[in-house]
Amino acid sequence: MKYPFKRRPKLTRAWLVGGFVAFTLFFTVFGDRGLIKIYKLRKEIRKLKGVSEATQKHNDQLSEDVRRMKHEKSFQEHSARESLGLVQDNEIIYEFSD
Repeated sequence: MKYPFKRRPKLTRAWLVGGFVAFTLFFTVFGDRGLIKIYKLRKEIRKLKGVSEATQKHNDQLSEDVRRMKHEKSFQEHSARESLGLVQDNEIIYEFSD
């Protein structure tokens, strides 16, 4: 007596291989180290490099200001006038109101 349902080993093997490929592809794209995660990390790296460059420029400017503050009397006076509102003894201050 023959069974109505024959087992097809090639079809079963094809499903196993297809399932393995689908499983691998899914984790390659969506896994913790997948393509989407890599894309997001590269985007974040570009953003942080921009922030780092801006911070480095600001740091260089501050270093230049410190150097000038130590060695240039005119820069010291200008900074004191601008930030602290200082005046010399012989100066007269005029204030105008609107």
